[in-house]
Amino acid sequence: MQIDLFTSRKAFAKLNLHLQVLNRRSDNFHNLLSIMAEIEIFDLLKLESFKFVPHEKSLDVEIACSGGISADILKEIPADENLVSIAVRKYLAALSIGGYLKFSIEKNIPSGAGIGGGSSDAAAALELVRTALKLQQEEPLFSAASESGSDVPFFLKGGVAFAEGRGEILQQIDRNPALPVVLVNNGIHVNTGKAYSSLKRGYDDLYTLEELQRRKNELYSLLDEPTEWKNHFINDFEKPVFQQYPELEKLKNKMYDLGADFSLMSGSGSSVYGVFKDMQVSLSAAEELKKEGNRVFQTGIRCREING
Repeated sequence: MQIDLFTSRKAFAKLNLHLQVLNRRSDNFHNLLSIMAEIEIFDLLKLESFKFVPHEKSLDVEIACSGGISADILKEIPADENLVSIAVRKYLAALSIGGYLKFSIEKNIPSGAGIGGGSSDAAAALELVRTALKLQQEEPLFSAASESGSDVPFFLKGGVAFAEGRGEILQQIDRNPALPVVLVNNGIHVNTGKAYSSLKRGYDDLYTLEELQRRKNELYSLLDEPTEWKNHFINDFEKPVFQQYPELEKLKNKMYDLGADFSLMSGSGSSVYGVFKDMQVSLSAAEELKKEGNRVFQTGIRCREING
């Protein structure tokens, strides 16, 4: 699909290949250690019209739905509560710019799925506004992204990356494991706040800085060995979420039964995915999961060139 990058942008979903929740912070968020990877499922955002007014505080943001398999999501979220609106308001307020923006979104990424649909849309909207203003990526952009949601900064970078802190401390990874992925999302909505609370993390660090670096080195060394991921890559949210929704654990086990080299729940749920080294095996697995009535997405980890 050819799109005009000035007025349109693909907002890709992501997977957590690894996700540890380390400790509660003084701001009551949590410190994380995660590996995040973009996948080839995307929403399409268009900046339909805009008017920028310097030194104006008032900003009107309109968001229209232009279809997509998850279009109903947009109808349920008031425009002012959409992360797109929240992010661009923060960005333009930092630049002392008001005016008017109208976006349309073709919504394909399911909501509450642990694959970052809302955050990716917000990052894409920020990039569209930045491009319209003819600015480079600068500090106000990243600040607005970080203040809008923990995953939003990742989507400004994309590719594959370690994410630490709340998710805003990013280290891009020069490995692009271009592998087929079969993802299942059956519409279960997991409450992220309750998922964090169920982990009962305290304020004490679980790892020293040296131990954390050793853990990162270990994870990094395994990125070219997907058959080893199941022995080392984890998601701390799986245990409490699987207790509440045992059907998700059954899906994970089913992925392995169907030949996945690695399977995990993404984020705090509720998507479960399988990574396959063999494309034909992944296609057969997807067909079998569809026959059982699951909502299946056939996709893959998205390669992106690492800059610098």
